[in-house]
Amino acid sequence: MLLKNKHNTEQLTLTHNTIYILPSKLGSSFLLITALNFILAVNYQNNLILVMAYLMLVVMIFSLLLGYNNVKGLTVSYKKHIASYTPSCAQLQLQLSNDKTCHSLQFIYENKLLTTIDEVTAPSQLVSLDLPLKKRGEYPLKRLKIISRYPFGLVSTWSYMQLTHSVFVYPQQLKPVQQANQHFNQSMNDGEHKNTHGSDEFDGLIPHQVGMNMKRVSWKHYAKTQQLMVKEFVTYSAQSVFFDFNQLQGNTESRLQQLSYLISNACQQGTPYGLQLEAQLFDVDEGKQHCKKCLEALSRYSNMAKD
Repeated sequence: MLLKNKHNTEQLTLTHNTIYILPSKLGSSFLLITALNFILAVNYQNNLILVMAYLMLVVMIFSLLLGYNNVKGLTVSYKKHIASYTPSCAQLQLQLSNDKTCHSLQFIYENKLLTTIDEVTAPSQLVSLDLPLKKRGEYPLKRLKIISRYPFGLVSTWSYMQLTHSVFVYPQQLKPVQQANQHFNQSMNDGEHKNTHGSDEFDGLIPHQVGMNMKRVSWKHYAKTQQLMVKEFVTYSAQSVFFDFNQLQGNTESRLQQLSYLISNACQQGTPYGLQLEAQLFDVDEGKQHCKKCLEALSRYSNMAKD
């Protein structure tokens, strides 16, 4: 438990208590040959082979020291994770900081090599990792392995980073057929929404109050009535729409893909929208946070009864 909690952090600095170092597969073979050379040298009393065995042992010890010093002091900081639409991969962004150059760094997630950085330059460097997550869903982040086999590939120096975040892969965007689109993209209110602080169309006159812009005063009305009246303008926003899972055609995944397209499109256009996803109801709203909540609900959806 102590070992696990030590790596549950959003900022990991590689020090003596978070660095692990062992001979790699190549290094293990190298040590085996060193041992065989030593045995041969002792049995046959061959000084030349004995010197070779000692030199190989020195190279291994030198590799251990260089490998440890290479990653010591490196700080890996979590920056953010980026959701994606199927079939694109979700991304994880990390900040690498060090006061010296770090060589040959690899990032491994679920036994899959994500990327190799030949050189991490001081003082900091941003790295984006494409996570091997392409199917729709919510994925709690699993352990990320940071490993280096510098300098000669004889040793593996590594550490772990365990983040507590979850990343989302949204359904692929699929444009619905025109008939279905017209069926449920209906306004929830009669008429359009009126923004009384707009500036598009003249809406009427209101009494002037202290602090109001004098440029909006209707001087014609003042000349007739000697009363200061201010012109009021309005902006008419787009009608709100409501998306209903049950009104779409196709199987579950197809409906989710259509909703993904409609929600993303409405968000880009600034259109207020609501969502009915079986028992889940999202009231009419707009903005990036509303879009994110709706898309995350689509990613979590697991009812396959409609297939």
